Amino acid sequence: MPPAVEGPVLDVDLGPPGRAFRRRVLVALAVAGALAAALCVWLLPDAGPGAPSASGAGSSGSSGPSWVVLARPSGYHGEAGYPVGFPRTTLGAVSAAAAALEASWTLDSGRAEQAAELYAPAERRATARDDAGAAVRGWRETLGLPPDGDLPTGAALRTEPIGVRWNDGAGSSTGDSAGEEVLVSLLVRVNATRGTDESGPAYSAPLAVNMLMIWRPGVRGGSGDWVRALDPPPAAVPRIAEPGTREFAAAGWKAVTGSPP
Repeated sequence: MPPAVEGPVLDVDLGPPGRAFRRRVLVALAVAGALAAALCVWLLPDAGPGAPSASGAGSSGSSGPSWVVLARPSGYHGEAGYPVGFPRTTLGAVSAAAAALEASWTLDSGRAEQAAELYAPAERRATARDDAGAAVRGWRETLGLPPDGDLPTGAALRTEPIGVRWNDGAGSSTGDSAGEEVLVSLLVRVNATRGTDESGPAYSAPLAVNMLMIWRPGVRGGSGDWVRALDPPPAAVPRIAEPGTREFAAAGWKAVTGSPP
């Protein structure tokens, strides 16, 4: 059961001023519903300034560095080159979550289903595959594209991680250690285009999500890796804010300053 969305969680304008608010609300509800149901990530209203952190909402806090560089994977899977084999550290879990989100949020159902299986526990891969297909249809419909079949030339959706928080149960602020589970909060910038015939992005907005990452020692040929739980605990996402602002720091985000090649 997806969580209730009590208000717009995205701020995006797809139309002229006269229709901006109505479109903003419709897009927010459509995207939130599709992603919460199909990707099993929690899209909840942020806690707002001064609100106490919800249990498991991420606790990178103000200690430690205010930025991170994502961890390097040990390998890449398939023709698409999906990053796999992240270190068993909190930062490894954060990096695996970012890789899974980037691979799964796409307008190509085949790629989304492949990525969903790759980053899901073995016993839940069939469910992950079905959910990924539903998520792609949700994104396509939100952008006014055909829910199935070929896309217009140039139509694409991409995510860029710009902020992270985590709760590893140990209060680590550096990401050097980790237990069996890490609740990761990701702040990403999502950009989408309907095709080369239209100028400018059809959709551009920051979006915050929570993902529960679990360590599975038997995957990747026995080397172990982080995979995404399909049933994360309910937890309020941190407040959405732009990197470099006081609001960003107050929400406990750490800026993502780079990704390994």
